[in-house]
Amino acid sequence: MTDPYNIWVSEVMLQQTQVATVLPYYERWIERFPTLEVFASSDEQTALSLWQGLGYYRRCKLFLQGARHVVSFGWPSSAEEWMKVPGVGRYTACAIASICLGEASPVVDGNVERVFARLTACADGRPVLTERAYKWGLEQISRKQPAQWNQAIMELGATICKPRNPDCGACPLRSSCKAYRLKRVEEFPAKKARAATRSVSADVLVPFHRGKFGVRQIEEGRWSEGLWEFPSSDMAGERCPLGRLRHTVTRHEVSLDVSLLRCAERAKDLRWVTVEELEEIPMPSPQRKALRLAREALHNLIPIPEF
Repeated sequence: MTDPYNIWVSEVMLQQTQVATVLPYYERWIERFPTLEVFASSDEQTALSLWQGLGYYRRCKLFLQGARHVVSFGWPSSAEEWMKVPGVGRYTACAIASICLGEASPVVDGNVERVFARLTACADGRPVLTERAYKWGLEQISRKQPAQWNQAIMELGATICKPRNPDCGACPLRSSCKAYRLKRVEEFPAKKARAATRSVSADVLVPFHRGKFGVRQIEEGRWSEGLWEFPSSDMAGERCPLGRLRHTVTRHEVSLDVSLLRCAERAKDLRWVTVEELEEIPMPSPQRKALRLAREALHNLIPIPEF
C-alpha cells in the first residue's frame, strides 16, 4: 500500500490507538471515503460519525482540514512540505514521505525512542530524547529502503526491545548496545513520573418524548467538541436512574450517573431525534452506552408514567 491517502488515513487513526482497534474503522472509512477528494468534500459531522469510538476527535477534524488543504494546493512532495499541511506532524510526515516518496525520513515513535535510548545509553527524557532519536535516525536510515528501515526499527522495539523483559538474546543489535553491555537495559529510557489521576463525576439525563431523544452539541473547548451528547443539567420530567458508567479520558477517571427522563414536552434548547437519526449523529462512546441503557429501559417497560 503506497497510496498517500490510504497511508495518511492509517497513520492518523493509529495515533494513540492499537492496530486491532483501528482495522474495522479503517475499512469502513475507505468504503465511505475511497479517495481524498471524496473525504475533503464531506462535512465534518459525517466524518465524525464514522470516527466515533476511536476517541481523540480533534484528529478527525484536523485530518479533514488537511485533506481540504491538499485538494486545494496539491500533494506534498517531501516530508518538509507534508509538515505544512494542517494536522500533520513530523511523525506522520516522515511516515508518508518514506513509504510513498522513498525519502530518507526517519519515523520516531515510542518503540524507536526505546531502541535508541538503549543502544546509546541515553538518559534524557522527552522531548530531548525524541530529538536525539530523530537525529540518530537521519544518520542511520537506509537511503535505498527508508520505509523498510523505519518498519524494522519499530518492529524491533515492539517485539524484542520491549519495555519490560526485553529479549536481548534475539536482538540483532545486541553487540552495539551500550545498555546491554552495562547490564542496565531496563533503566532506559528514563522513567517518566506518572501524572496523578483525577476522579470526575457527572450526571447524564437521557430525555425522551414520544419516540424521540433530546441531544445537544458539545460546545467548543470541551472534550469531544462538535459531537453530540445528552444533557447533564436539571430538566423537568419523570426521572428513572439507570446505572453508572465509568470511562477514562487522558488522566481523568469519569463516572457518569445515567437516568432516563420522560418529558411532558420537548425542551426547545435540545435537538429531538429518533433512534435511527441518532445512528448518524456523532456521539462519544459513553453517550452511546447511556443511550443503550435508556433503550433497554424503554424496551423492558420500566414502570414510568406515560405522558
